[in-house]
Amino acid sequence: MQLGQLNSQEHRTLKGKEVQLPTSDLELLPVYSTLTNRSRVTEEEAVHLRALGIIKKNLSKFDLSKNEVRVFLFLARFGPQKAQRISEAIGVHRTEAYKILHRLERQGLISCVFERPMKFVAVPFEAALENLIEERRHRISMMERRKKELLSIWQSLPKPEEQKTSNETFQVLEGKRQISVKANEMLDVCKTELLVMFSDSNLLWLYNTPFFEELDRVSRKNAIDARIISNYSPTSEYVFDQANLSDSDFAYCGVEGAPSFVISDDNQILLLMENGRDLEDKMYAMWTNHGSVVKSLKLLFSLLWKK
Repeated sequence: MQLGQLNSQEHRTLKGKEVQLPTSDLELLPVYSTLTNRSRVTEEEAVHLRALGIIKKNLSKFDLSKNEVRVFLFLARFGPQKAQRISEAIGVHRTEAYKILHRLERQGLISCVFERPMKFVAVPFEAALENLIEERRHRISMMERRKKELLSIWQSLPKPEEQKTSNETFQVLEGKRQISVKANEMLDVCKTELLVMFSDSNLLWLYNTPFFEELDRVSRKNAIDARIISNYSPTSEYVFDQANLSDSDFAYCGVEGAPSFVISDDNQILLLMENGRDLEDKMYAMWTNHGSVVKSLKLLFSLLWKK
């Protein structure tokens, strides 16, 4: 399709109610449309740009820079392009555009079309996702194979002079991955009792991590007393129905705004920091082995469990 035809078609879509474009979506406009010299779009276009924003956010988790994601999405949507056209559309210097293209090529996300002048083309989107995931799997696999060697090297290092530290500490965790890792660490060392009190939305997040699979394994190994409380909702009912709880027990409570936390063996607690966040905000949590904090929230758990 000729550029003029494309422009005339897109001009027709601009009719109707328009909305102001936020800065984050404005950066994606060249990826979505050839009509980039504007700051207002139709409501339908705004929906599509937000969808592209979700894709961009998730691709960025694979160690891709903002401009690398934009270049890949531009090629994926508009087909083979010359480097000069890419640099103009994305708004980067031509030298920088070549660097980005070579990095994307090394990662298996684009390839060259040997014409004069040379063009670059994106691999199909599904194949690109597979390449990124496989590369991440490979890196994890390499680290797992070297784990024993690295531990041996670490343990061979001379011990530094011991520093006196407080026995009771606090640690702030940022992001779902860190919190999930800490929850599983607490579960791995649990010997007798695990208490979990989560809101239905946090319970659903926990269900989508390896936590319940690990709970089943640890429960069989140590025969721990595991109890879970959540507010009643279709979401919590679904999780309790679908999760493999082994011998764990669960109950519903009717307390609005109750805190979400995990207590392991009376000696450590992971407390989620709600702070009025919505699902798109980054999750935060506090871990501590401070006795008074653990005892306070265990008392709350016990009262609600009895109720």
